Amino acid sequence: MNHIQQVFLQSIMKQQQQEKQQQVKQEENGQKQNIQYLQKQQLLSIIQQCQQQQQPIQQASKSPTLIEIQNQVTSFFQKIILQKQTINLNNVLDQQLPYFLQIMGNLVIYGLENCPGEKEIVQEIISQYKSNPLKITMSCSLFQTIGLLFRSQLVYYDQSTKYLANFLLFRDDFCDIFFNTLYCYQITHGQSFSQQMGFTQIHQMIKKTQEDVWTAFIFKMLSQQQQKMTKDMFLLQFNQYTVSMNNFFTKSNLIMDLVEQSVKQTSKLHNDQIFQEYLLIMGSFKATTQDFLKKATQVFFEESNDLDLLQFSSNIIKIHKQMNCQILFILPMLFQLESQYLDHLVSNGIQDQQPVKNSSNYYLKMIEKLKNKCVYNGEEECNCKKCQCIRRNRNSAKESQKKKREALEKIGPLQDEYDKIQKKVKSLEKENQVITKLLLDVFRHPSLEKLASQFIEPLTKILADQESYNIDEC
Repeated sequence: MNHIQQVFLQSIMKQQQQEKQQQVKQEENGQKQNIQYLQKQQLLSIIQQCQQQQQPIQQASKSPTLIEIQNQVTSFFQKIILQKQTINLNNVLDQQLPYFLQIMGNLVIYGLENCPGEKEIVQEIISQYKSNPLKITMSCSLFQTIGLLFRSQLVYYDQSTKYLANFLLFRDDFCDIFFNTLYCYQITHGQSFSQQMGFTQIHQMIKKTQEDVWTAFIFKMLSQQQQKMTKDMFLLQFNQYTVSMNNFFTKSNLIMDLVEQSVKQTSKLHNDQIFQEYLLIMGSFKATTQDFLKKATQVFFEESNDLDLLQFSSNIIKIHKQMNCQILFILPMLFQLESQYLDHLVSNGIQDQQPVKNSSNYYLKMIEKLKNKCVYNGEEECNCKKCQCIRRNRNSAKESQKKKREALEKIGPLQDEYDKIQKKVKSLEKENQVITKLLLDVFRHPSLEKLASQFIEPLTKILADQESYNIDEC
């Protein structure tokens, strides 16, 4: 190959590399544009909610209400998201809370401090929130915007803040579930009311201050905040709950991501107890979902077609004991577990630990195995490859059992005849044994003892021949 050919080949290779690089850049730009588009769509929906909330309030009162101030904070945060600015937070709360609540509380106060509303009212709210952050409440639009801020990673408090982007409470597929389940109606100045989700309700979920906190949460979720839950409502909502939880375990989530990281990194991110609990929760969900649904439907609605919170509470204890699982509590359990892990990460960021043997590879393998297991376990409702394979195996097993039954049915009459013959053989053997014994006893007599050698052998042969003849006849 001469010099000109080499130069020509090199130029072609460079051109191909440039084309590949351009293609990669185009794909990356496309992904970024998609993310930006989704964020804008989410913002638009939140803005529409704010406008709907503001209209009746403005008509009712001239003085700003809580919801009006919250809408101003929401608008402020929306501008930050559109401009892609980063919010740097400092802790101004007087009370120590779980990490995610601590950050969220400081974020709300940051928004209030930048609120253009009446300063006196806003300052009064800020001072209340600083002294007792559990008094903080959020409207739906404010909470959704805060979730979007965390998912966009536009909030910085410390090195652990980035993990809030995938925290269960702020996930796009779960934030509505939490708000719609935890909200309460709050009246402001006796003039208007609004749906508010408070830090108190969230804190109770994490700390489980009362035994029935999770039960009430699940009942509200399944009943859609109604006083009573019907059978149809339960079946519909439980199915949606199953789909949501299945997506959670299948796709990327906070603990799963940290398990993968801890395999590659140091033991600082590593916590066997939390990984074990996650595996138990995931395994319980994957293994018992369909069986639980059948059992729960039977127990819940055995006597009536609807039930209230008290009936639900008593029945849920009974079901969990019978099934030896707490499948309905999986969402609050995961919420609590992720919060504990965030606190673990924060504390490990401050206190350096001695390195320990990393066993995350085991958890990663187990999680991958469970991820591939479908909760429907071959039921007709699901058409995934796993369920299709399970159904094929079940059908082949049923076919095999069917053939065995058919073969046994054909063998049945022959078996009966064989049993009859066996009985005859046994009876003949007994008769021959009796005759043989009698003959032996006879020839033991002193007067016949000399003749024994002449008669016993021929008689024994005759009896044996007779026995075989009788068997042949049978």
